[in-house]
Amino acid sequence: ATHDETRSPKFASSNKVTIDGTLSRGEAISSAVIQAEGLRSNLKPEFPSFVKSLGLPVAFCKRHLPDKDTTITLEDESGREYKTKYIACKTGLSAGWRQFSAVHKLLEGDVVVFQLVEPTKFKAM
Repeated sequence: ATHDETRSPKFASSNKVTIDGTLSRGEAISSAVIQAEGLRSNLKPEFPSFVKSLGLPVAFCKRHLPDKDTTITLEDESGREYKTKYIACKTGLSAGWRQFSAVHKLLEGDVVVFQLVEPTKFKAM
């Protein structure tokens, strides 16, 4: 959740923090990631989910997404759908991701929890 009232409470803004005073692989863990992981942990486990910060998690993509380029739909909390291009070799989103992030006023360091609800469709939680 975010404390910025102009943005959806489903998205999280970042403030860098460390856990137990240590850094993991030289990086501070974002409080937004911690909040998003908390939200994710409460989702139904029969539907795979992940937290999106800068890139898609490679292991998640290899396990749950097609091994070839395809269209992936992102559905926001209001039901609006955004078509994106999934680039399998880069495990990344192109095209519609920019529109999704602009509409939701996502900034660098923000994170989003996505739940895979169909083979090529995610819901932003």
